[in-house]
Formats: sequence, structure tokens, C-alpha cells
Amino acid sequence: ITVKGSDKDSVTAAGEGGDDTLKEEQWESALKTTVVDMEVGEFQGHKVSVWDLLHSHYIPEENRKELLELYEAGELSLEQVKTAVSTIVAKAVAAREEKTSPVSGPGAEPTGTEAEPTQLHGD
Repeated sequence: ITVKGSDKDSVTAAGEGGDDTLKEEQWESALKTTVVDMEVGEFQGHKVSVWDLLHSHYIPEENRKELLELYEAGELSLEQVKTAVSTIVAKAVAAREEKTSPVSGPGAEPTGTEAEPTQLHGD
């Protein structure tokens, strides 16, 4: 009886696995076919799938997992995931550009510091 129950459970699990795979393919397919027109970084001027953005180096693994879990659970709509991913990528690109920009870099600060003592001597 235990063996039969085990066999029955295996069949049920396999059947459910098939349904889960179909659901997974549907949400994954939606993410892969939904595109965002990004105007930042390496994506500038390109239409990029939400899936590709999610798996880009701009999205930390922790965030990616959280967004995917919420989307799979139905707590986030496709549009909400699209907006969240676009925002994260845009902020990450902006932060990287700020760090590499010579205008806001440390080069601008010494010039201001050098000018201050000169002004004090003038007074």
C-alpha cells in the first residue's frame, strides 16, 4: 500500500510539474517578449527585453530574485516589473556615470580649495 501511495504521489507530482513548467514558460516568455526602450548606458537607443535587463549586470542578484518571485506569485504585474527594472538600470547607470565623470570627480574639489586661500589673502 505504501508503495502504491508512493507511485500515486509520483504521478501527481509529475503532473503538477508539467503545469508548473507551463506556467513558468508563460511568465518567462512574457518577460522575454516585453521590451523597454532604454535611453541610458550601453542600452541607449535600443529596445531591450525585460528579461535581458533583469539579467544584466545592473540588477543585483538579490533584486532579480525578489522581482521574479513577486512576479511569479502574481504580486507584481508585468508593467510593474518593467518599471522597476527600468528604474534600477537607469539609477545604476547614472551612479556609474557620476563616479567616472571628471566634472563631479575629485579633480573639481582641489581647484575650489586652492581658490579659497587666495581669496582670504586678498581680503
